[in-house]
Amino acid sequence: MKVFVSSVIGGLEPYREAATQAIRTLAHEPRMAEDYGASPGSPQETRLRGVRDADATVLLLGPRYGARQESGLSATHEEYREARERSPVLVFVQENVEREAAQDEFVREVQDWTSGQYTARFSTPDDLRVAVTRGLHQFELSRAVGPIDENEMLVRAQERVPAVHAYGQAALSVVVAGGPRQQVLRPAELEAQSLSSTLMQEALFGSTPILDRACGTDTKVEGNTLIVEQDQASISIDELGTVVITQPAMEASSGGRWASSGLIEETIRDRLEYGLLFAGRALDHVDQPKRLSDIVVVAALLGGGYLGWRTRAEHMADPNTVPGRIGGSNRVVVMLSPARRNRAALRFEAATMAEDLMVLLRREVQT
Repeated sequence: MKVFVSSVIGGLEPYREAATQAIRTLAHEPRMAEDYGASPGSPQETRLRGVRDADATVLLLGPRYGARQESGLSATHEEYREARERSPVLVFVQENVEREAAQDEFVREVQDWTSGQYTARFSTPDDLRVAVTRGLHQFELSRAVGPIDENEMLVRAQERVPAVHAYGQAALSVVVAGGPRQQVLRPAELEAQSLSSTLMQEALFGSTPILDRACGTDTKVEGNTLIVEQDQASISIDELGTVVITQPAMEASSGGRWASSGLIEETIRDRLEYGLLFAGRALDHVDQPKRLSDIVVVAALLGGGYLGWRTRAEHMADPNTVPGRIGGSNRVVVMLSPARRNRAALRFEAATMAEDLMVLLRREVQT
């Protein structure tokens, strides 16, 4: 497999060498613009010919943006835009550096366009060597199974959205479906006590708790799905690695009753983020080789059609008023665009995705 390495050379030479070593370790062929020599065309045509000739592109983003070409973009930026339309892009962003403003914009563009690419961070050449080796290995695993079908992933995620909850019990669900479609949990693994114990421990005591420690918790297997549930919250994972997180949509008062606050925007956003982060950790546990390279995310507000929506500041300014709606939908389902994201987004972009999903839910609720 030919792997094109795209980067700004200045200051990144040890890193480029680390990346090429990782590529050779996996018996692939690293290629760079200078490998294509002189050509009758422009230097730009020569560089982009290397991108078009590659099976994948490794993009190294350090602090510098690089000299602008006739297009107004740096050479690396041009290579990235050419590559992303043709083949998988593996992006590696250097941490703990002060980036130029143009490079910051470039990094944001890359992070916003997440379909079909793997993203990781690095600090040292050794970090990068490990990250490139891991990224290429995961890419190989995903290609060995078959193509990624975004529509199939979306349908699967939408089918796993829970039914509408009863009146007065508004719920917020996050569904994460992975691809390419394959079995990541055998029936025996799904029923193993160790899996339910690990999920329960993380859901109760992890950094992003989903379940309430004060409530009883039950586990069961239904069909090909393991379910860990309480009265108002649940987590589930099936043999394909599809994860569903359901939490209360409203805040609870000190007495445990639902607060008369309606839907609080910040609460919705935070619980969406918790759900995404938890889903990422659950997938890391059941699919450590990262055979599921890509994910789609669907979010749903269930049983909350009668509730009003406001910010926490609006609620604090008028806490005695209970907002409500007449005729609102009791099942609001939204998804990101593009729907397909690299699995690493669950770790690095959970806050951004949660904010976007919150905005999409708010639009639907307030329409």
